[in-house]
Amino acid sequence: MYGSSVSSGDVIGSGWQVYNSFVTPGNIGGAAYPDLLARDTGGTLWVYLSYSNGRFTARTKVGAGWQIYNQIAGRGDLNGDGKADIVARDGSGVLWLYKGTGDYHKPFLARTRIGAGWNIYNKILGLGDSNGDGRNDLIARDGSGNLYLYPGTGNAAAPFGPRQKIGTSWNTYNYLF
Repeated sequence: MYGSSVSSGDVIGSGWQVYNSFVTPGNIGGAAYPDLLARDTGGTLWVYLSYSNGRFTARTKVGAGWQIYNQIAGRGDLNGDGKADIVARDGSGVLWLYKGTGDYHKPFLARTRIGAGWNIYNKILGLGDSNGDGRNDLIARDGSGNLYLYPGTGNAAAPFGPRQKIGTSWNTYNYLF
């Protein structure tokens, strides 16, 4: 963990090479700080609750079978109920919403299908409220480098409005976060 650009850093954990996906969905466990979800190479999803000092609790198992998803994203409440949610895209391009419960032992309800065709994107991000309307959104980048905003609606049945193109040439970047 680095506290500033001149910090030498503090080691806050080891063994993280067992994970192939990370997402910070927001507050899963009820505290004031955003928590961390990590998927291991076997497809098990784990939650690490965060402390104010940047450190994490021991991991808690969320569930198995998450290897079917090639993207997991989300930041904060996506459906308007005040609990942190995530989305996950399966191999056929279907996007699924996992509504938050507020209980880190069982942080998500059963998945709800949002829609198909999301395999046109090589990156899906949850960055929170990107357009300033008070609802959390998704950002997606296609193979040509076009960047799209999917504005949040706060409605669980249709959590995102129609996409809006917000940029081009984003394929020059390897990492978006």
